[in-house]
Amino acid sequence: MGWDGVSGQNLLRWRALAEVATPAGEVLPPPGDLVAARAEALVGELGPWAPGVFGALLEGLDLAAMPFTGKRFSALDLEARRRVLGALQDTGPAYWALRALTAPLKMAAAQDEALRLRLGLGSGPRVLATERQRWEERVFDARALDGDETLEADVVIVGTGAGGAPLARTLASRGHAVLLLEEGGRFTRKDFGATPAQRYRAMYRQQGATVAFGNTILPIPVGMTFGGSTTVNSGTCYRTPDDVLLHWAEALGLEELRPEAMAPWFERVEEALGVGAPAPSALGGCARAIARGAEALGWRHGPLQRNAPGCDGQGLCAFGCPTDAKRGTNVSYLPEALKAGAVVYTHCRVDRVLVEGGRAVGVVARCRREDGRKVTLTVRARAVTLACGALHTPALLLRQGLANGSGELGKNLTIHPASQSWAAFDAPVRGWEAIPQGYAIEEFEREGIRFEGVFVPLEIAAGTLGSLGGAWTRRVERFDRLACFGFMVRDRALGRVRAGPGREPLVTYWLGDAERRKVVRGHALLARVWLAAGARAVYPGVQRFEELRSEGDVQDLETRGARELRAHHLDLTAFHPLGTCRMGTDPHRSVIGPSHETHDVGGLFVVDGSAVPTALGVNPQITIMALSERSAGFVERAIEAPRGHSRYAVPDGSLTFRETMRGPLTLTDGRSVEALFHVSAAAGPGDLSLARREVRFRLQGTVRIPGVVTDGDTEGTLVLSPLKPRGTLVYDLAFNDDQGQAVTLHGEKHLTLAPTLGLVTLYTTVTRAGSSLGEGILTFHLETLPAWLRSWAV
Repeated sequence: MGWDGVSGQNLLRWRALAEVATPAGEVLPPPGDLVAARAEALVGELGPWAPGVFGALLEGLDLAAMPFTGKRFSALDLEARRRVLGALQDTGPAYWALRALTAPLKMAAAQDEALRLRLGLGSGPRVLATERQRWEERVFDARALDGDETLEADVVIVGTGAGGAPLARTLASRGHAVLLLEEGGRFTRKDFGATPAQRYRAMYRQQGATVAFGNTILPIPVGMTFGGSTTVNSGTCYRTPDDVLLHWAEALGLEELRPEAMAPWFERVEEALGVGAPAPSALGGCARAIARGAEALGWRHGPLQRNAPGCDGQGLCAFGCPTDAKRGTNVSYLPEALKAGAVVYTHCRVDRVLVEGGRAVGVVARCRREDGRKVTLTVRARAVTLACGALHTPALLLRQGLANGSGELGKNLTIHPASQSWAAFDAPVRGWEAIPQGYAIEEFEREGIRFEGVFVPLEIAAGTLGSLGGAWTRRVERFDRLACFGFMVRDRALGRVRAGPGREPLVTYWLGDAERRKVVRGHALLARVWLAAGARAVYPGVQRFEELRSEGDVQDLETRGARELRAHHLDLTAFHPLGTCRMGTDPHRSVIGPSHETHDVGGLFVVDGSAVPTALGVNPQITIMALSERSAGFVERAIEAPRGHSRYAVPDGSLTFRETMRGPLTLTDGRSVEALFHVSAAAGPGDLSLARREVRFRLQGTVRIPGVVTDGDTEGTLVLSPLKPRGTLVYDLAFNDDQGQAVTLHGEKHLTLAPTLGLVTLYTTVTRAGSSLGEGILTFHLETLPAWLRSWAV
C-alpha cells in the first residue's frame, strides 16, 4: 500500500492526473500524495460500488494515452499529459468520463487550508442550539428493532417529504392512527456542522449519484432523509401557474384542479410554511449582479418566494438549514403530525404493498439493524399511501405489477432540465454569504425558461466546474469573485422509470430538440445579463463555448451553438421529477384518479410528484403539498369505509365482473363534462334464474362527474332482460354528491340491429332531488375488452 492506505498504483495514477487537472497556482500548492489520498477517501464514501468504478476509470485513462503516445498516461511527462487530456476533452464520452474522474480530485484540492484563508471562508456554519422536543419520542429508528415486527394503523404513508407529511398532519389532527415510513435517517441542526460534501452524501439518495441515462447523462439529486427533499431543497415556493391548471382542467378533464378550486389549498400550505420574500440583506452579491444586469436590459426580475422566514443567508439550504429557518416538512408538517399522535420509523425501506381482495391493506418493509442483521417490519392499514417520489413510487409498483392497467406507470417523466453559468467579476461577490436561490428573472417564463439563483460552497463548486488545468486553478483561487446563476426549462414527458436490476430504479430521459434549443437560448440570455452587470468573462455550462467575453461571443453561441450543439455538449442537472403515476380521469391514460387513488387497486393512494400530470415550469413543492392537503379527505373516506368494503369486490356473488363506462354528459347549466364510473357487478345463484326472464346484478364502485361528485362511492343494480328489445340492460346507481346530497344515475343499453353497438352504449340521465342534473351517452371502450373478460369469475 502507498501513502495513507492508497494502493501504490492508484496513488501514481491519481497524482499523474492531479498534476494536470488541478495544478499549483498562486495559493494552491502542487498536488501531491495528500490530494491523492483525499480523492481516494472521497470515492470510498460514495458507497461500495465506487472504488471499482473509479479504479476502472483510472485504468481507462492510463490506457487511453497509448494510441496517442505509445505509453501509459501515468508514464508521460507533464506536457504530454496535458496534450492527451486536451484531446480527450474534445470527445463526447471521454469528456464526461473525465468530469466524473476529476471531480474527487478537484474537491480534494479545494480543501487546502491556505486557499480557504485566502478566500476568507469561515470555519463552518453557525448552528443554533437545539433542545429535544417531546414529539421526537415518536420517531423510531428501525435499525434498533429487536426482530421482525407487525404494526397496525389507519393509514401507512411511505415517505415524509412534500407528499407524505401534509397528509400525515391532516389525518393525525383528525384523530386517525398515522404511521410514516422513511428510508433515510433523521438529521437535525446538531448534525449540520459537517462539511456540505459530507451532508450531501449522507442526506441524498445514492450519495447524490442518482442519474438519468439517454442522449446525455442527467444527474437528479433526490433527498433521502426525514423530510425528504424538502429538507435539502432550495426553499423556493411558487403556486402551480394558472395556465397549467387550466390545461389540466380543459385537456385532461381535471376540473377539480382549476385555479379557483386550488387556491384555498395553496393558501393553507403557504400559511403553514410562512411563505414570503426574503430580506434584501440575505440576497447577496449574485442577486445584486443579476438585478443590475436585468435592470440594464429592461427585463422583469425580483426576489423569489421562499419558505424561510428569518433566514440569515448562510447559503446552505441544499445541505440542511443550520438554523431551521427553512420550513421543510422536517420542521413544519412532521412535528405537527407527531404532536397529534403520528409515528415515524426511519431507515425503513418498503419493498412490497400488501393486497387482499383487490384492495391495499398494508406494506412490508425491510430494515437493516446496526449489527447488519435484516429484519422485517409489516404494517397493516385500512389505507396505503405512497409518497416515495416520482422515481421510486413507480419502481415499487412496477416490481409488484400493481396499478398498471393503463400501461402508463413509470412513463411520462418530466424533470425540468436545468443548467447554470459562472461569471467573473473584478470586485468580490462572495456568493456563499447569501441565499443560494433567492432571486429570479421572470421575463422569459412564457417561453418555458425560468431563471433562478444557484450557488454552492467551494468544495462542491470546485468538483463541478468543467474546466481543467490552469483555468480551473485560477477560478477556484478567485472563487470570491465568481457569481453563479441558473435556469430551468419546462419540458415534455420525455423520460421513463423502470424497475432497475437492483433496489434502485432505472431512469431514462432523452432531451428533445425543443428543450435543447431552450437550454442554448437560456445560456445566451444569461450571458447577456452577466455582461450587462459588468462581468469580464462568462463561463457557460456548454462545451465548445467555454468562455464568453462579448456580445459577439454570445451571438455566436446563440446561432452556431443552436445548430451544432447536441444534448451531450450541455452541462445539465434536473431537480423536479414529476408525472410517472400521473393523475387523470381516464383509467387507460393515467394511473390514479382525481382522488389520488389508483384506478386498479382500491385503498392504494399516490400522493407525491409522480401524481402531477405535466411539467410545471416552476419548483413543485407547493403544488405537491397542496395536492397532499387536498387528498386527505379522499384517504379519510377510505379509512372510514366499513371493513370488507371494496370498490372492486362485491361479497358472496357467484358470478362477478368489472365494468368501466365513460363519456360526455351535458349538465343543465350548459357545461359538458366527462363522466366516469367503475363498478363491480355480482349475481348470486338466485339472481341467475332464467325463469324470472331477467338477471339482477348488485353493483358497487365509484362514480365521477366533474362539478357534481369526485370519485364518490356508489351502489346500485344492473338488470339484464335479454328478451326485451329496448332497455335490455338497465343501470341504477345511487351516491352522494360532494355536498352530501343524494344523486341517482339511470342508464339503459338497447339491444338493436347492431347488438355490439347497443351493448357498449349507455343512454344516461342524472337526477338530484327529483330534478334533472344532466344527460348524455356513456360508452364501454372496446380496447378494454380483454381486461373486461379477464374480470369475469364464477
